[in-house]
Amino acid sequence: MQLSDAAARLLALLDPEGVLIGGICGALYGVERFTRDVDIAADLKPETITQRLHDAGIASQVRRSSEPGDLSWVVHGQFEGIEFQVLPASEAGISPATFEVKAGLRIADINSFITSKCIAAGQQDMHDVAALCLIYPELAGYCRDSASQYDCLEKLESWLSDRRLQQRYLPQAK
Repeated sequence: MQLSDAAARLLALLDPEGVLIGGICGALYGVERFTRDVDIAADLKPETITQRLHDAGIASQVRRSSEPGDLSWVVHGQFEGIEFQVLPASEAGISPATFEVKAGLRIADINSFITSKCIAAGQQDMHDVAALCLIYPELAGYCRDSASQYDCLEKLESWLSDRRLQQRYLPQAK
């Protein structure tokens, strides 16, 4: 099974409260990235998610956390050999009611996606935000404002000054 097929099937189980985020979402916005899993943000209780998955024959488990900076829960599972995670949309900065459809998949709108990446603020997340800034220059202000709000502006600026990233995503540098 292809990653996009797994994503579509999992999204169908969480429709309309779920949207695709993570590497697949970034790729659909033009960020070149390798990913092997499916990440979804949902406006559902973890028990509802695990029940829907169970009803479809998909085993999953909930990881809960009360650590500062962690999401309160994440549903983890595997669907036909493909790992997936479902995250609480509101904690991840995502509103499933605001979405786009690309390649037949419900994905987070680009602003929510950028916000979610700034909330997470890992190296790969900031790489993705920087790539989106370069691909969509009209979003650079929003990217910087979001990064500033979530205390990761320095990481973003570092990625934006990376020559390899500029060569990959700036049209005039190609």
